[in-house]
Amino acid sequence: MRAVVLSGPGALAVTEMDCPEPGPGEVLVEVAACGVCGHDQADRAGLLNIPLPAVLGHEIAGTVVAGGTRFAVGDRVAAKQFGTCGHCESCVTGDELRCPRRAFLYGGFADYAVLPESALLPVPPEVPLAEAAVVACAVGTELQALRRVARVEPGETVLITGAGGGLGLHAVQVAAALGARVLALTGNPAKTAQLRKSGAARVILTGDTGWQDILDATDGRGADVVLDNTGHQSVFRQAFRGLAHAGRYVLTGQVSGEPIRVHPAFVFEKEAVITGSGSTLLSTFAEALALVAEGRVQPVVTAYPLEDAARAFTDQVTGRAVLVPSFGGQS
Repeated sequence: MRAVVLSGPGALAVTEMDCPEPGPGEVLVEVAACGVCGHDQADRAGLLNIPLPAVLGHEIAGTVVAGGTRFAVGDRVAAKQFGTCGHCESCVTGDELRCPRRAFLYGGFADYAVLPESALLPVPPEVPLAEAAVVACAVGTELQALRRVARVEPGETVLITGAGGGLGLHAVQVAAALGARVLALTGNPAKTAQLRKSGAARVILTGDTGWQDILDATDGRGADVVLDNTGHQSVFRQAFRGLAHAGRYVLTGQVSGEPIRVHPAFVFEKEAVITGSGSTLLSTFAEALALVAEGRVQPVVTAYPLEDAARAFTDQVTGRAVLVPSFGGQS
């Protein structure tokens, strides 16, 4: 089979290798699509020090071709970001993020991938596999942050940072689906039309004085919730100043190695909550798939063949880039 192999920082190449074989609790999946996310970008840059050579890719959807007990050959499945043991207290109570055997997935940038059944859900027939691939990460991560962590209520105002990116564009849709009034914060004015189409009531550009635009858009009150996908100091400064009194500030990503700095007085004067949300429960993944199947959230993807993996990492796409092994008739 073909696989995109990372041999060193930035070094990606399509390589022929043996097809993996599933073990107990695993299935072999013919990959239909695999998304390229920020975690993959960090791995490619050498920031996470994973063992090399490696086949990256965790946003995976495809068809079961062998193995398993929960799924049958021919089933269409999609994966969340990690597998778990399935039998510890955390797993059986639905809080598998705390599973001591939680293991991040790899191997999706290939024709076939071995995946733990604990990470998989069936894909509804109305959801294309190229879209299903990004649901757990790009949609589920934001749903987890907004519903379970921020506890967004209908009618509240939610500010999404990095709104034009792969997480942010889907977060705008998720927040709107939850009944929130959405403000989209972006550094790219060219994405304004797409953000409005996705459900943003107002698009605000990043900048040193942009916090005033947030206040203007909320009649001086500020946003009830900020969902920060960037973790960048300049964005934090703007968004936190635009946070309402007793607002909730949820961090879901970090695009630079620089830390965020905040004066404690700014936090206690606002009585603000600053917290984080890092992944997707299986139950949240199921909710995210349902939102997509119902048409309330529309994954935005741009397809690339495996041979163009390097370009998929560097192109400025709207939404998510996905590698599609069968793109252009390849198999």
